[in-house]
Amino acid sequence: MATKLLSTGLPTLDKELDGGLLPGSLVYLTADSMTMGEIFLYQFIQQRPSYYVNTERKPEHIINNIKQFGFESSGTKFIDIHEKYYEKARKLLDRGELRDYKIMDFLVKQLELIDAREINLIVDTITFFQDLEVKRSKFKELIDIMYETIKRTQGLGFLYGIKCDNRSLIENELINICDAVFDISLIRKADKTTTELTIPKARDRPIHGNVLKFKIEGGIIMDTSREIA
Repeated sequence: MATKLLSTGLPTLDKELDGGLLPGSLVYLTADSMTMGEIFLYQFIQQRPSYYVNTERKPEHIINNIKQFGFESSGTKFIDIHEKYYEKARKLLDRGELRDYKIMDFLVKQLELIDAREINLIVDTITFFQDLEVKRSKFKELIDIMYETIKRTQGLGFLYGIKCDNRSLIENELINICDAVFDISLIRKADKTTTELTIPKARDRPIHGNVLKFKIEGGIIMDTSREIA
């Protein structure tokens, strides 16, 4: 019997994975901040109902960007960390380390409430949680709960992380836990810049080592050739 796979929503990416990802896969999507890597998240949510954990921006701004690229957002439910952390905190004068622990507990409760199957869990960004003033063990507990949520729902999880020059211990631990890693880079050449995606890690999936070049024009256009004109 053929193994069931879930599509990412990008045929070229699915082809690189020999058909897609196994249900219950947690993916770390790490991207240079100038590559607009969040567009991949917008593409992923087109494939199935999604829970979108927004940390950096309000849902209405994200929805507006999704629509500008011609995508749908109607199947997406937001878990609004941004409002809980910034707007409500300003009203309650809740600051510092206690607020950081509270926001992680809030997300855990929201994840426990998810009872649908074959969903996407999008975390935009996981870097937000890495930078909170909490013990490393607390962050690891959160990642463990995300991992178990994806296994329980048999969907796909995408943790969007912003690249820095040197990976921290906690990021290396995150990479170790995740089932797959999508690495998005901005490559500067003498006459132009290109954006590329590689898959350095994929449990139970083939790793072909191809460089997938892409550009953004009303969505993501991917190509396995050496150059995109």
